[in-house]
Amino acid sequence: CISLVVADDGGSTTIKTPSSTESSCHDCSICFGLSSPSYQQEHIVPLISKYLNPYCEGRGNYLTKDSPTLNLPLLIAVRAQCAIGAAECFIKTKVTNADSGASSIRLRSAEEVYSKLKESLRSSIREVLERTITHLENNDDETSCSNESTEPNLSNRLHEEESGYLAAHVLFLPEFSTDVSGIIPPSLQSLIRKHKHQIERSQHRILNPRKRFRGNDPTLKQGGDPRINLELRIRRSMNQSSDDLSKLAWLEKSIFQEWLKAEVENKESSVALSSWLHESKKHQIQTCVHVGVWRRPFYIKGTYTKSRRDVAQTPFFVSSDSKSGGLVRKGCSSVEEEICPHLASVCGGISNQNNEDVLVTSDGEAVVQDGSVVYGCCKFHASGREDIDVRMLLPPPSIVKSSSSNKNITGRPFVCEVFDAYRLPTATRLYAAVKAINHSSSDDGRTEEIIHDINGWPQSLVGNDRFHGSNLNGVGVSSPLELTSSSSFSGLQAETEEKVKHYGCICWTSVIIRSDQELVEKLGCLPWDQEENSDDQCNIFPLEIKQDTPLRVLHRRSSDTRTRQILSLSARRINDHWIQLRMATSAGTYVKEFCHGDCGRTQPSISSLLGGRVDITELDCEGIEM
Repeated sequence: CISLVVADDGGSTTIKTPSSTESSCHDCSICFGLSSPSYQQEHIVPLISKYLNPYCEGRGNYLTKDSPTLNLPLLIAVRAQCAIGAAECFIKTKVTNADSGASSIRLRSAEEVYSKLKESLRSSIREVLERTITHLENNDDETSCSNESTEPNLSNRLHEEESGYLAAHVLFLPEFSTDVSGIIPPSLQSLIRKHKHQIERSQHRILNPRKRFRGNDPTLKQGGDPRINLELRIRRSMNQSSDDLSKLAWLEKSIFQEWLKAEVENKESSVALSSWLHESKKHQIQTCVHVGVWRRPFYIKGTYTKSRRDVAQTPFFVSSDSKSGGLVRKGCSSVEEEICPHLASVCGGISNQNNEDVLVTSDGEAVVQDGSVVYGCCKFHASGREDIDVRMLLPPPSIVKSSSSNKNITGRPFVCEVFDAYRLPTATRLYAAVKAINHSSSDDGRTEEIIHDINGWPQSLVGNDRFHGSNLNGVGVSSPLELTSSSSFSGLQAETEEKVKHYGCICWTSVIIRSDQELVEKLGCLPWDQEENSDDQCNIFPLEIKQDTPLRVLHRRSSDTRTRQILSLSARRINDHWIQLRMATSAGTYVKEFCHGDCGRTQPSISSLLGGRVDITELDCEGIEM
């Protein structure tokens, strides 16, 4: 690596940079042989092929612009400074001997040598990555018997975002089989002893990061960075050994810079560094290579419906009432659990190799524990949420007719953020995911009607046209599911505040209702299924209401008064004390509180309009205007 040390020889032949022969590269005191083509072919290429192979089924695999990222040990920069010291001594000798060309030689700094070597390695490893991806994709084409297109359809926007692109990180660590005197010069040894406690505190902080998520529920949490996770796993494995030499592999940048500054300022240090570098050649230092490969996140969008009242949006756990404590699961399933596993499946599965903690079973399979923080997962995001006992339905025909022509009323929009999937899904596989989530759709001829339970309470039944599919747990998704850009995800919650939402509910009231006409007149609303007649003179809607933070959420939300809009309302009588309502509201309206009044904290309310007590027993979200 003498060519890296010499920036400009000024046309002098005093220092001749040898050709990069195999022997000179292998014996290099600066780079530990990393520049050797044979070393790269023997140690780096097989690892890259091993970790890329699971990700290259089918075509359409692209490499991010900044891949690979490299982590080189700062010991290389330390040895570069020693080589610079040796070169300075050599030049001084030549100048003393009246060699006129020696004075024109300019040497690079240790940081420049380190950066040049890093960039050279990065360039050669990137070529290996691109070659390996092409080779693996071609092999897959030859072995595949399917007629299905194996290349996903990525828009220009997705290419700009590098959505679903492959990324790689290569970590080089020196392995020591000698005492510390053969690894670093004495001046650096003394500085490390001086900062011993600082180094130990820093290592403890890195090995024991702060908990990033509250709660102890057994659901997986997505977080971390594959590069940091790789280094953390290696640090922890090395920390199990009492060998202090291993800790030199993680020389801190602040300590290196302090040492380098002192050496540069000390004009007499060149001789000592040169002498030490010459002696250190007797000690053999090997370099270990660690590779991490992962797929960047990509996004799949769609809308969902939920036809059961015991399914949460995400896994729902509450504290147990028993003395033993712990957590109790609410509901039979969740929307997330009905959708995400099928999406992960059509993406070839999710890698567990880039998590912070990787547990390997006896058969070599990587697994994760419940409640772990993982990098690879399918993360569910929705535009708002409904309570566990609230159904998410498609709109009835009367609502569809009343909506403006430029509005589309759908189920609840969602985006799944997929981290570290083995492949990008094609349109064909996304269609297969829809079928797997929805199950086979069957029309049982059921129509919308009101039935009564064993206690005589009314319940609403809806037909198959009000939800997607026939999943036994009541969750269905629209077709097609599509790959989308990150803006769809980032705008998901922002758009929630602008959407119009439609609701249907059944309420009990203490006021005796003798007819539909009486109910409509008291509420000042439209008759049932007459939402398109919004110009009715008796209709007082849209209606502005004031809502204080509901009592049921006051423990977790700040007390405030919010202005909301009830855009439309229609009603019908079920019997003397039971009514059914259908309404459209602005986003953020607390519909339950609008019905029962929340002890007067919502004004006006259905309770105040009727002049009596109102309890809501059943609530449905009946579509969201897009």
